[in-house]
Amino acid sequence: MPPAIDRRLCLSGLAALALGPLTGAARAQGAAPQGTPVQAAPMQGAAGRSDTLLVMEKGDHALSFYELASGRRTGRVELPGEYPHEFVVDRAGTRAYVALYGAKSSTTPGPGGDAVYVVDLAARSLARTIDCGPFRRLHGIRLDARDRLMVLSEDRDVLLGIDAPERAERPDRAVATGGIKGHLFSLSRDGETAYVANILSNTVSRVRPFAPAEAPRIAASGPWPEGNALSPDEATLYVAHRRGATLAALATEAMTVTRSVPTRGDVVRVDCGLEGDLILANYAEKSLSLLDPALKEMAVVPLGAAPVALARHPSSPLAFAALEDDRIAVVDLEGRRVQGTLATGREPDVMVLLPG
Repeated sequence: MPPAIDRRLCLSGLAALALGPLTGAARAQGAAPQGTPVQAAPMQGAAGRSDTLLVMEKGDHALSFYELASGRRTGRVELPGEYPHEFVVDRAGTRAYVALYGAKSSTTPGPGGDAVYVVDLAARSLARTIDCGPFRRLHGIRLDARDRLMVLSEDRDVLLGIDAPERAERPDRAVATGGIKGHLFSLSRDGETAYVANILSNTVSRVRPFAPAEAPRIAASGPWPEGNALSPDEATLYVAHRRGATLAALATEAMTVTRSVPTRGDVVRVDCGLEGDLILANYAEKSLSLLDPALKEMAVVPLGAAPVALARHPSSPLAFAALEDDRIAVVDLEGRRVQGTLATGREPDVMVLLPG
């Protein structure tokens, strides 16, 4: 894979993005209409290429490609079905796997979707579909270090396993989560353990996908658990509770809560960095909280709109927050501020950074 864009070049290129409707290079070309990419002067990386931000645009039922240096949308793959949502990219950066949720949000009624879409990232096209019926409302989706795929069926409370998703037609296994309305989960790097946040049963489940005789281990960490993330050493699971306004740290071996700290309320996503620092997406407050490894809040970054998803740049101190007003905020983690925004299609959500 080509080297990631240089940090200094990445920061200077992103500075050209709009901090408001008319700043930087965007002013020279006029304000970009809502839902269209900001047009800015191209900024090339050391290898002559820019990083690409891959963005799921739920409302447009599409996976879009944005050149980070300019904010320009360079491609789009339209997907069948209503509200494709969570997705992951394989280690080689050649395929994306998209879960068809089939509902606007976790509170939207209806049967939901039952497919995983396989997107060829080089060709920027839909390669094929993995049929997961009768399991529906497919939401959380993860790959392990061997590119084995795990997909969470919210309506059946089952974790599906697909060993070779690049060619599979159906799931290879299904294990019960032991909870009700599992929405998001974290996965160990070896794929042997999954931790599922179950919204309606107010529990977190530890599931062994490849040990079907082992019953799920259940912990009650707080009301309405949703966003969650593993620590770098996988010894701790951080879980945010939307209705409890707390962040719990669970010891993954014992599945017990070792610490609980208050949050700003209605945290929808949790991201844990390689150094153990955390980012919390505060939906109601329309901000991000930056926490140190000791869970002390170090800064709050106002966003101006509600965040629904988070991503980090793999080699630069940048984070990305998808906002409800059809923008993505580019956050300088060192400066603890929004550095720019990128206009998108309707309802941007999950993002993955593809190095240039």
